[in-house]
Amino acid sequence: MKRHIDIGALYAALEAKRETEEKPWRAIAAELDVSPATFTRLSQGKGVDINTFVTLTGWLGASPDDFVVGDKPSESESEETLAVISSYLRADRNLKPRSAQAIETVLRAAYEQLAEPRSNVTAG
Repeated sequence: MKRHIDIGALYAALEAKRETEEKPWRAIAAELDVSPATFTRLSQGKGVDINTFVTLTGWLGASPDDFVVGDKPSESESEETLAVISSYLRADRNLKPRSAQAIETVLRAAYEQLAEPRSNVTAG
């Protein structure tokens, strides 16, 4: 199954928060600097661009992953681990892009040297 954003769940969460805050959609749109039509599109089950999606989930205080459904693509566990760590390094505002890349390079080399093949890993 292809991964996709659960638009219905996203809109329901947005609507719940809007009702809690007792604000009209236009006020929320202005607060978030998004088009008011964004909420109309979502109510109709239509998607939004990635930047708007991240803005909306941030306003909700939720992770974008909370609204992604479907099977994860099959990846090796080491690549998945390194990808997650890399994304955190690149998002760290304390690091310049070159610094994040340098740490990632060192980490990748260490991981490749120290990781054991799946068949050699034992529980406990």
